[in-house]
Amino acid sequence: MEQSVKPSTEENFLYFAIKYKTALIGLVVVLLLFGGGAFFWVRHQKISEVEAALQLSRIAPLLDRGEYGVAINGKGNMAGLKKIAEDYAGRFTGTPSGNMANLLLANAYYSNKEYDKALSIFKTVSIANNDLAAAALAGAGDCYINKNQFSLASESYQDASKKADNSALKAQYLGHAANSFQQANQLAKASELYTKIIADYPGSTGAAVAQRSLWQISGNL
Repeated sequence: MEQSVKPSTEENFLYFAIKYKTALIGLVVVLLLFGGGAFFWVRHQKISEVEAALQLSRIAPLLDRGEYGVAINGKGNMAGLKKIAEDYAGRFTGTPSGNMANLLLANAYYSNKEYDKALSIFKTVSIANNDLAAAALAGAGDCYINKNQFSLASESYQDASKKADNSALKAQYLGHAANSFQQANQLAKASELYTKIIADYPGSTGAAVAQRSLWQISGNL
């Protein structure tokens, strides 16, 4: 009985190389272009970060002095947070300083009592640090509170608590969520969250505040 002979690895490779040579050549070209493109993209990102950081450093004194309008819009040749965020912030192409500018822009709008604008910016913040990302979610919660949208506020605060790495922040944001339910007179939900804070973060400031709040509402449950 005649036995079939399996082609060697080299023969298989040669066969595919000949059959698909056009596609392989195209793939090599794409990989070379991608490699070169990645190099220039990384270089561009580094340059952009330096530019964004320099522009952002000029805004810090304005925020410290409470000059939010100038900080937001800039003045003369000085770019404001709005311009810096437009140029350097983004989920995929943003730089760290650009994304920080976006967070500070939202905070500046909030401090200026422009809650709708602040809320829309807080929702666009994309930042690698989990505690800063949580701060943006909590900022959205603060905006909802000022708009008397307590259920939405509680959702944002709970999301912030889940996102944060710092346990003190987790407890604090969860306390804000419970307080939002309390303001909406949803005392059972508030009580549930206060109890969770006490159980999950014993000995913390958040737990102490939660315990006092729980005592206050216990007679109304």
